Amino acid sequence: MEFSEWTKEKRKLNNFEELKEDILNNFKEQGLEDEKIVVMLSGGKDSSTALALAKDLGLNVHLCVHFVHKWSWELAKNEAERIAKKFNVPILFYDITDELRRRAIGAKGSSICRICKNIMKDKVVDIAREHGAKIIMTGDTALEKISGPIMDYLREKYGKVVYKKMELTPVPKKYKMMFFRPLIRLAHEDVLKLKEYYGIDIKRVHEVGDKIGFWREGCPMQYCDEDTIITEELLDELYELNKKITDIAREHGFRASIKLPSKKIIVVPKKKEYIDMIKKTLNIQ
Repeated sequence: MEFSEWTKEKRKLNNFEELKEDILNNFKEQGLEDEKIVVMLSGGKDSSTALALAKDLGLNVHLCVHFVHKWSWELAKNEAERIAKKFNVPILFYDITDELRRRAIGAKGSSICRICKNIMKDKVVDIAREHGAKIIMTGDTALEKISGPIMDYLREKYGKVVYKKMELTPVPKKYKMMFFRPLIRLAHEDVLKLKEYYGIDIKRVHEVGDKIGFWREGCPMQYCDEDTIITEELLDELYELNKKITDIAREHGFRASIKLPSKKIIVVPKKKEYIDMIKKTLNIQ
């Protein structure tokens, strides 16, 4: 399987066989071939494809962890459970609602995803240590900002970016844990190729997501207006309204989300008939 020109040029990775060889070499060089891996499994296409690849390589995938909270999608939980079962890996559901309340209530809307991701990362490190695992796997792709810190680490270690070392690093260093990101060099289109190769079919919520053009879903909290102050009432309303409109969007084959408190409606594709449908559903003029 050949990869895209972007992946070949920007990440020095030509094809699937090369990726598998690089990953296995990284594990062998660091003496980690048999170490337990704990997977952050969101139930989306990226983490599911990463899991499929890790199992294909014969790595010691010990446990999947899926984080839930009061405002997370039930569909994502169900998909994570289904994917873990498909690849015969135990799954742990960990509720972070209380920690979210403590850290997010009173903060600005622009910080909600960062807060949530930090909570999940802190907790998965604790879980990995409890299980005697030295490696945490994520579905991060070339789209993620973590690529920058990984490259900085490689420059520091090797004097240059050795791209074939990107998949297995101790970044972020503060956790003193190895992070395995098998998709970190792949462009979006190459992740889709692997997804199809492994026969992974993910049911979608049909929200807009955080990156227009790539359909990456998360949860309704991300639709807080950036300058608003987060309250539990706001999060409750975000869940309620986005649940209503994603049900409609799923039924009619488009994607929709609403931001609060501005009530800004976003649809993909951007069609007036879809916006009108959402306004009617929510009784918005």
